[in-house]
Order: sequence, then structure tokens, then C-alpha cells
Amino acid sequence: MAKKRQRKIKMRWNIGMIIFAVIFVYIVINVIIFMGKKKLSVYKVTEDKITNTLSLTGIAVRDEQLLKTSQSGYITYYVEEGKRVKKDGTVFTVDKDKKVQETFAEKVEELQKTTNVMDDDEVSRKINEYQSVYNDNNFSEVYDLKYDLKNAILNINEDAMKKVIASVQDAMGTESFQTQKSTSSGVVEFYSDKFDGKKVSDINASDFDQTRYRKQKYNTADKVKKNKVVARINKSEKWQIVVPLKEEEYKMLKDKKEVSIRFMQDQNKATATVETIKKGKNYFGYLKLNDYAVRYLSERYLEIDITLDSYKGLKIPNTSIVKKKFYQVPVKYLTKGDNSTTEQFAVRSTSKNGEVTVEQKTYTIYGRSEKYCYLDPDEVGENVVLQAMDSNQTFLIEKKKTLQGVYCTNRGYADFKPIDILTQKDDYSIIANDTNQGVSAYDFIVLDGTTIKENQIIY
Repeated sequence: MAKKRQRKIKMRWNIGMIIFAVIFVYIVINVIIFMGKKKLSVYKVTEDKITNTLSLTGIAVRDEQLLKTSQSGYITYYVEEGKRVKKDGTVFTVDKDKKVQETFAEKVEELQKTTNVMDDDEVSRKINEYQSVYNDNNFSEVYDLKYDLKNAILNINEDAMKKVIASVQDAMGTESFQTQKSTSSGVVEFYSDKFDGKKVSDINASDFDQTRYRKQKYNTADKVKKNKVVARINKSEKWQIVVPLKEEEYKMLKDKKEVSIRFMQDQNKATATVETIKKGKNYFGYLKLNDYAVRYLSERYLEIDITLDSYKGLKIPNTSIVKKKFYQVPVKYLTKGDNSTTEQFAVRSTSKNGEVTVEQKTYTIYGRSEKYCYLDPDEVGENVVLQAMDSNQTFLIEKKKTLQGVYCTNRGYADFKPIDILTQKDDYSIIANDTNQGVSAYDFIVLDGTTIKENQIIY
């Protein structure tokens, strides 16, 4: 008897362990499923604006007159850099041993005693500017002041310049120095680089490597070699910026005629006409401007943003977008009927004995184009035939088209709402805010459309 009881107790224990193990495994499986299941999150729809821009570095090409030295020697500029010089105005002289510079200064001083040939206000302004920003840590800037003052002092009017040149030639001889005049009016700069004389068509992909770019800056008293570009005169406000393009950027720009650009240096905006071209495996854009040439005269490389399009609407995450198939129905089967202002459809049905009836029905329209409107198959049903009101034509509703949308949660369940995407950027889209049966600002939508099914209750 004792042995039988022990067996029964052992039997009960084994069954209890099995039940416990089953329950435990069930709990573990559900925990794993819960942990692996995507969590339902909602997103509040807001209004926003997306601007599609291309951030590029371009090469500036200007309408310039390049001035070269006809002999080696020391240069003296008689116009201030960044200032406008008139046609036939004296830009610089080059002498072999610097003695001409000293003689020029003496003759200017002599002439100043009888005639006011210098702009004293300009000299005072430069000194005051330097004093206002002077810092012991930047003492080297005093040399910049030296050159600025020398240029300002030598920047005399053209009538006085002719007298001074004649006096110096009498004193030093006509072969002692070379005088360079401007053949056109414009703003003057004193530097040279590898783009001197290049046209936009000469720019190639390797030119955009700024590590290989060298710019030679010149100041009064610098020693220069023969046949070197030492000054340039910008003749026009018309100029171009050449930008390198990727194939995708080329496709985005090729149909554009005009774009808005922003100069990242100072956030200034301008409008430019645009042309694109493919050279071998490379793509280039040519931006033509009619303003701001002087503003960036000393810059060869310019960082710019090109604005392609700007869209304003409702901002939604791309993860919210889902797809659904709708019936595609020609809009000519839409009618308002005799006594209704609501758009309806004339639904044709045939009884078993062949009797034909036409009934006006209203279906929710989820989207519309010039030719078609789109209806929910769950609402319409199958084998529905429409009757045209102005003819005997009929249409069997069966063809479907996939529309994009989101699940709206305002009513406590996943309600599909169609969307009209205007543009996409990064992880978000801008959609139209007037889509029929669509979402509105401040609606709540499912953040990840794959975490729920249509009409599913939100809990």
C-alpha cells in the first residue's frame, strides 16, 4: 500500500511539472514575440517647407583685361586695388632699380605744393581705419597700411599724372621705366593665377582641385619679371560661375533656365541663368550673372547653394507611407444628378428576367486626376457596372491602381488617407494639404505603416 501511494504522489508531481513547463514556455514565447514586435507609435502632422538645394564650389570667370609687364623690375601702382580706373588711366609703372619710384614721389610732392593732386581725405580715412583695428598681436598689418598709403598717395588724378610722368622722363630718361595704361574702364585687382586668359569652355574637372591652386598677389615695390600678369581690370558686371556636377545633379539642372543662388561667403542671393553640358564623363553647369561681379572680384573659388525648388505643405515621415489599391474610374461617369449637389455614379444592374435599372449611388472619392477618380474596392464591391448619363456607354469597375497614403489614427483605428507627395528629402516628405480625403495639419498618423493594418483598432 505504501508503495502505491508513493507512485501516485510521484505521478501527480510529474504532471504538475509538465503543466508548469508548458505555461512557462508559453509565457517565454509571448515575451519574445512582444519584444520582437514593432511598437506602434504615432506622429503629429505639421506644416513645413522643403527647399531642394545643390551645395557646390564653382570657379568664377570674368570679363577682364589682363595687364602684363613689358620689362623686369620693381612695380609701382598708381591706382588703389578695388577701385575703378578709367579708360587710358595709368595703372602702374615698372622701373629697373627703384630709383624711379623715389623720383615719382618727389615730383608728386613738388606738384602738391602748387596743386591739390592727392585725396587727403582718403589718406586720413585709411589711417583712421587702421587705428581702429590695430592690435599688437597683428603688427604685420602695418605693412598692409604702408602699401595702402603709398597707393593712396600715388593715386593722383590723370592730368597730374601726365605732368609727373613727363617730369620723371626728363629727369631719368624715357627708357628708365615702363608705364602701363588701361585700355578700358573697370575695377582693378593686383594678382595672377592659372586661370588668366581662360574661358569657361577651358575649365576642366582637374581645375576644381583647390590644393593645386596658386595665386600670386602683388604690391607696390614688388620685384616682377617680364611678361607677367600683374593687374587685371574687370570690365563688366556680367560674369559666369562654372560648377562641376554629378550625373544626378546634371539631370536636375538640365531643364532649368534660371535658378536662385546663395553665396555662402556672405549669404547674399542672386539670380542666374543656367546651362549644362556633358564633356566626356564629366558634367558641368554654367551660371551666368549680371550682378555682383565686383563684390567677389578677389575670389576665384566660390561656395554657393543653388536653389532648385521650394515646396510648402504637410511634413510626414517616409516610414508612414503605405500603399493601397483603388478602383480606377473615368471621371465622365461622375454626375450630380437632377436633385443633388453631391457627385454620384449611375449604377446599372440587370435582374434575372433581364430588367435593367439605374440607381444613383455616392461613393467616397479618394483621389482624382484629369481623367480618372479612385474608389475604395471595399466600399464599391465587385462586378459593379456604371452607366454614362449622356450616352448608352457602360463601364465595368475592375481596373485598379495603387495609391500612396498613410494610416490616420484620429478615430481610434487605422484609417487610410491618400497623399499627394510634392517632394522628398532625407527621411521626410512634403505632401499637398488639400488632397481629397487626405490628412490635415495636426492629424495623428502611424509613424511606421508596417506596424498596423487598415481598420485595425488602436490600443
